[in-house]
This record gives sequence, C-alpha cells and structure tokens, in this order.
Amino acid sequence: MTSSQSRIAELAAAVAQNTQLIDQYLSEKGLPHPSFDATGPADFNLPPELERARVAVLQATQELNDLLQGPRNLVENHQHNLLVPLKLIAHFDIAQKVPLDGETTFKALAEATNIEQGALTRILRLGIANRIFREPRHGVIAHSAASREIAEDEGLAGWVRASVEEMWPAAEKTVDALKKWPRADEPNQTGFALANQSDKPFYAVLAQDPQRAKRFGQAMSFYTTGEGFSLRHLTDGYPWDTVPGTVIDLGGSHGDAAFALARKYPDLRLIVQELPGVVDNAKPVEGLNVNFIAHDFFQPQPVKGADVYFFRWILHNWPDQYCIQILRALIPALKTGAKILVMDFVMPPPGSLPNHLDRKLRAFDLTMLEIGNAKERDLNEWKALFAEADARFVFKGVKQPPGSRLTIIETSWEE
Repeated sequence: MTSSQSRIAELAAAVAQNTQLIDQYLSEKGLPHPSFDATGPADFNLPPELERARVAVLQATQELNDLLQGPRNLVENHQHNLLVPLKLIAHFDIAQKVPLDGETTFKALAEATNIEQGALTRILRLGIANRIFREPRHGVIAHSAASREIAEDEGLAGWVRASVEEMWPAAEKTVDALKKWPRADEPNQTGFALANQSDKPFYAVLAQDPQRAKRFGQAMSFYTTGEGFSLRHLTDGYPWDTVPGTVIDLGGSHGDAAFALARKYPDLRLIVQELPGVVDNAKPVEGLNVNFIAHDFFQPQPVKGADVYFFRWILHNWPDQYCIQILRALIPALKTGAKILVMDFVMPPPGSLPNHLDRKLRAFDLTMLEIGNAKERDLNEWKALFAEADARFVFKGVKQPPGSRLTIIETSWEE
C-alpha cells in the first residue's frame, strides 16, 4: 500500500522515533543530554545502534529544514559573513579571554582587544546567534558548549584558525584563479596563490612560516582524530601479515602510520620517506622497526625491491599530472608483484550518500581545488590515474574498512 503521508510528515516521524530512542538511552544511563550550555557534553559516545539513530535524526532534520525553508531562503542562507565571528574569535583569542566557568562583558573584551565596543559586540552577536558563546544578560558574554570547546581543545582552535586564515581567503579567490588560469592544473595557480600573492604551492608557502605550518598541523590533527580516520582502519583493513618484508611509507610525516603498523606487525621493515626538514624533526621509537630517510617523492625511488609502496592521504593533495609523476618515479625501483597501496577518499557517485554527508565530501573536494588544484577522486578516476602512469600498474581492487572515511586502493606492478 502506498503511504498517504507527505514527505515532511515522514521526516517528522523519523525524527520523533529516533530522538526518543536516544533520549531514553541517555536517561536510563544517567548520561547528560545535549545542551548548548558550556557544561553540555562534547561527545555522546553512543553505542552503534544509537549512533545510527543519531545520524538518522540529522539526515531527517536537515531535509525537513531545507524543505520548509523554501527555495528562496535556501539561497539566501548562503550568507557571506558567517565566518566573520570565527575570524574575530581566532585572531584575538576571544575564547581564551572569556572565563571558562564565568562571564565577562562586551565592554571588557573591547578594552582587552582594543576594538570599538559596538563593532565587536555586533560581530560576536552573530556568533551567539549561531550558538557560539551566549549572552545570558544584556551586555554580558559567557561560553556556550561550542565556544568552550574552542577554548579548551587546541586542535579545534587550530582548525578554526586555519579555516579563517588560510581556507577562507583561498576560497574567496578561487573563481578569480579560474579566470586567470582556467586549466586548473598547477598547484601554484589557485585561489590560495592569489590570496597570498605567491607563486609557490600551498605547502611551500606554509613552510616559510612556522606558526602557519603549526596552525595547519593542528587543524589536520583535529580533523583526523575521529574514528573515521583511526589508524586502526589501516592496521586491520589490509592483510599486512602476508607482506614478506619491506614497506615504504611515502610522505609519512612523523611516522604515526608506520609506528602503528610496526606495533602490530613487528616482522615488517618500515621506512618512512619525507622531506629533509620533516625527517630532521622525526623521533624514532625504540624497539619499533621504523626508519626515516629523506626523499622527495617526485624524484626516482631510492629503495629498490620493496614489497609495498604506500601513500596514505597523499595523492589527493596533487593534480593528476603530478600524481602521475609521483607514480612514475616509483617505476625504476619496482619488482614484479610489488604492491602500491593508496589509502584515500574514493568519492561516491553524486547523490548516492545522505545529503549531509554529501555536503561534507563536496566541500572537502572543493577545498583541495582552492589550495592546490587537487581533487578527491572517484574510483574510475583512480583507475585512470594508474593506467595513465603506466599500463603495468594493474588494479587489484578497493576495500573500505567498516567505519573508515578512507578506502584502501590496491595496485600491483606486473611486467
């Protein structure tokens, strides 16, 4: 029988049903309920079945909200000034200037930042309207749950700063960059390059300023600390116990992924390859079979005959032609049967994901364009990348470990 319910009624019923499940669980366990107050829980730590209910509520409420907004409001909601409060908060460390368990005034903040009180108040009130800080009484400001997280979590604070100081200016200049460089295929011909008046790629610009590099590092650490990016998906998501010997981790930073593999698979020989400055700051862990060597992955691979050459969240940073250079630089070192593993996003077909997840992925994909003319690739694009690099890269398949945001792509070198 066809349901006579309208779509908004179906969505409202889904919200009510799943919200009741979560509310009942929190009450039975004596756990705090969601709140905008500064003491509200930062994480809910729900069991899997209730996490699915939470996601169902988010999906339904977003669609319901969008439907009842109407098309004109959906367009109008893309306001240009939503990041202004975050930029003010980040630039003047305002989250740290508001007492964690107390309150202050707009007047006191204006004096502390040397900003005209009216301008500061108007900007922060837009943040308050979006649940960042609270105004418990007229002229008084106190933390909300969200602003308290910015004050207490260095990673989240770094993400906010990177968003407003690096990504926002790059985004604003991206269309201008496409007018100037319509091919969008060079990492230094981007919105970021225009915003920074530089002819250097994103990471080279950051490397010139240790504070900017640190801020971006904090942002990435925050972004990748969630369950979806857990190194458990790497260690458990591939049969590493079948690898007979050496694994090369290209662009492996300070070795977190290699250390995780070495702890679980002590018979592996792991080599992390990074640029000299990164290697100089790397700290080997005693008892783990992990070594660091300086290497630019655009140059011919110096370690010949390894069993696995591994890229974790590396190739999405580069346009296709540069990824092809990186892959071809491996060829002189490859033995027959060597595996090339890529752990990265594999974009799903448009419209196949729930809309709230699709928005996040599409936004991340756009970020890669803004800062490096790079991209998040779908499966056919990954296959095409290896095929263009060399026909002897033979695609073997993909596996997305349960709960992982990243997918493991396996290719074998067959002469």
